[in-house]
Amino acid sequence: MKKPPFEKAAAQPKTPSASDVAALAGVSRTQVSYVLSGTGSTHVSKEKRERILEAAKTLRYRPHQSAQTLRQGFSKEFCIFFPAPYTPRINSILGTIHEVGLAGSCVVAQYSWNGYRDPSRMKESFETMLARRPMGIFCSLLDLERSDIEAARERGIERILVLDVERHDDLDTFFLPIEEVGQLAVSYLAGRGHGRIAVLKPADPVQRRPFRSRLKGMKKAIAKAEGAELSILEWPKDSIRPTLAAARTFLESLPRGPSMPTAIYAYSDDYALPLLRALHERGIRVPEDISVLGTDDLPRGEMSIPSLSTIRFDGADLGLRAVTMINSLITGEPLEEQFLLPPVPCVVPRESTR
Repeated sequence: MKKPPFEKAAAQPKTPSASDVAALAGVSRTQVSYVLSGTGSTHVSKEKRERILEAAKTLRYRPHQSAQTLRQGFSKEFCIFFPAPYTPRINSILGTIHEVGLAGSCVVAQYSWNGYRDPSRMKESFETMLARRPMGIFCSLLDLERSDIEAARERGIERILVLDVERHDDLDTFFLPIEEVGQLAVSYLAGRGHGRIAVLKPADPVQRRPFRSRLKGMKKAIAKAEGAELSILEWPKDSIRPTLAAARTFLESLPRGPSMPTAIYAYSDDYALPLLRALHERGIRVPEDISVLGTDDLPRGEMSIPSLSTIRFDGADLGLRAVTMINSLITGEPLEEQFLLPPVPCVVPRESTR
């Protein structure tokens, strides 16, 4: 039997090229490259620029990212680099960046590593990110060293925004005034008549500098609070994460009787919430026997029983602040005055403090 001839494969639709855009717009290939890459578009008249953009839209043309990176030396990626799992505050900030997006058609690319299980993977992930030749980086000096920032600069990456609890004259810094948070915590609790105030010290090594900053502010406030004293209660060293099991262990070292603190600043809502449950299990009433104060104003804090008093940063949302600061690095436009000032901490009083 004679076999039927093979049918010709259906012709695949041609992927539009920059030359196709140039032909449709009636301009040169070089002018298309100028406009669509954002490098030298000032050499092209407004009328031609509009024709090029319209032609690209009609043809559904997308520039080849790898080719652009080779030509420009950098990709269109603006990378964010934080360890996983993210803290609630960091998760909120990064979520806003992804939701709002960045200026200049920048693509938000996220790199991370598990900061708890294998800290050594940080260098591997960081090198992978640098190899992408991003146009900029948003990272935290609570996780990275200054040498890592210098390594990025040596690769030619100048648009770097660092999140930190200290100011840096030589770095664009997303500054969180954590010392003021600690000062506010003691001022609030002492102002409500608490004489024995304790602060929870996390076991997480990443929190060492933020804890020192908080403690510095707390000591300033306690010095002004007549008759008040401050003590440090350490979270179990083998429990880096704020779990209910760790909270139960934490309470085993809680002083009882006349020396029991009348208020605990639980460092963050993440620690305060399991602490509320563990206190309830032990029959320690909140706030009648002991008041509990957190930080970050997590949504579930308002729904807990009792609802959690907390400290949050007032003013512009931290995520929008990050987006605005990154866009300033990308476009070169100066920041508005409100973003030159640090966010202001404020107390959100609820049922867990008396």
